[in-house]
Amino acid sequence: MKTSAQSAMYAKHAQLMQARQQNYFDKPSIEALSLIPEDVQRVLEVGCGGGATLRTLKESRLKEGRICEVVGVDIEAGAISRAKEYLDAAYLMNVEEDELTDYPPSYFDLLIMQYVLEHCVNPWAALRQWLALLRPGGYLIAGVPNIANYKFLKRLILKDEFTYEPAGIVDWTHLRYFTRTSFNELLTGAGLTICETLGLPKEVKVSSKFRYLMRLFPALNRFTYYAYVVLARKEKETPGDYIPFKKTYTL
Repeated sequence: MKTSAQSAMYAKHAQLMQARQQNYFDKPSIEALSLIPEDVQRVLEVGCGGGATLRTLKESRLKEGRICEVVGVDIEAGAISRAKEYLDAAYLMNVEEDELTDYPPSYFDLLIMQYVLEHCVNPWAALRQWLALLRPGGYLIAGVPNIANYKFLKRLILKDEFTYEPAGIVDWTHLRYFTRTSFNELLTGAGLTICETLGLPKEVKVSSKFRYLMRLFPALNRFTYYAYVVLARKEKETPGDYIPFKKTYTL
């Protein structure tokens, strides 16, 4: 993998997380695991961190007497060194600059990209690049933070504050921001059919007044979620070209 400003940033990010004892590189994604279809055997995770999600999946399948090949890719060297202990293969790669050539096109049944696309300079191209390794009829599990979360909007509107943080919606390594609608457009524009969407957290702590408004106007729920995790199916060939916007607003 090429040494770049991006890889240096993630090395610093990992260092900061270790210092704060918030190293999510080594935590399995409960949401992703809950969405994994039963019939997948070959799984690729882009942004695998220390491999915790894939390790949990593989161990679960082995207990059931089923074979599951798990392969991980990540930009952070320390995370990949740990992932190599548990996965069938793990690669130190920049997801936008490097290509995984050890596997043929359409090899994998499932592609996981949990909280990866918001880190990309060009998520539209990055998604298409990795979907080439997913077989027709295979699945994608992807998650992104929700920029429409009311806590972020409150700070932005009332305090004129857009401050980067060590982690969360405005994590300092995030380059792109999504709502549920724009995330869905990114996925469907790549030829994917959305099967299921999870809004996180499932149980939201809000005032009784706001909860009453949510019952009256269910659309308000979208402001309470801090992230969305989607299960989508690759029904057809991924379009090569893309347009990263559908509307033009004059400000």
